[in-house]
Amino acid sequence: MASDARAPLLYAYRPIPANPMTVAVLLLGLVVTFVIGPIAVGPEGLWPLGGLCFVPIALVVAAMIVFKPSATFVFENGIEISLPLWRRIVGARRYYAWSEIRDIFPRSYEIGGSFLSPFASSAGTLVHTGIGLDTNAGEHLLIRFTPGSIRAFRAESQGYLEAMAVIRNRFARRGEPMVTTAKTFSDQQVLAMQAAAREPLLPITGVFVAFFLPPSIIAAILIALSVARVVLTPIILVAALVVALLPPAASMIRTLRQSERRNEILSQLAKYQEHLRETAEAVPTLPANEGS
Repeated sequence: MASDARAPLLYAYRPIPANPMTVAVLLLGLVVTFVIGPIAVGPEGLWPLGGLCFVPIALVVAAMIVFKPSATFVFENGIEISLPLWRRIVGARRYYAWSEIRDIFPRSYEIGGSFLSPFASSAGTLVHTGIGLDTNAGEHLLIRFTPGSIRAFRAESQGYLEAMAVIRNRFARRGEPMVTTAKTFSDQQVLAMQAAAREPLLPITGVFVAFFLPPSIIAAILIALSVARVVLTPIILVAALVVALLPPAASMIRTLRQSERRNEILSQLAKYQEHLRETAEAVPTLPANEGS
């Protein structure tokens, strides 16, 4: 696609290189490897396990490089969406003409990896707003505007507000609708969907049980094996650990599924509200003397 076919550039958004949760994991690995390790075992702790201690840090850094997002560019005739490096390497499509997109609306999503923290996710603290693009071919695209500050997780980020304002202005100037396939909801349905979206993903009691149960499970298994005079081999210990991890794993999977359901509800509501906004702005306002 030639650049002149895209027409003038209206807006450019350059996301942060890595989301805050990935940075938090990297910082945790650095602290454990270079601070807690040497304090616990002395100077030799700087090179434990023959250097294998650096593998987790290397994996996190590699993941940050592979998933580094590109910029989002809003043009007069289309949009170039942000994609991670690995998708750009394999040649994934980035540019879409506006004529190929049937719906443009605010779309909810959670910060990547938030399902690993059901305590925060169940409270809805990691929900954020991006721009959803539904194409004529049936693709559902998402442009993320993840802020660099945890304090701004629940707010609409500045990047999102600016990009959406530019897109709305572009379509308003041309008299073209941004949403063409929105479902219509009654007031009662809207209230019911809002109530469903506000519900915790998991009861907090269930989350506590799932994450504090593993030590009890391991203790019960070890006691039972000791009573049965079974020799605790490495294979048995690994099997006990796997069994103990089942409750938190089930909690995280359940949280992820409920999160996807909640975000879909919020996105449907946002698409409907975007349609209402466009309809209201399209109605001409009569002068005061004509309305009398």
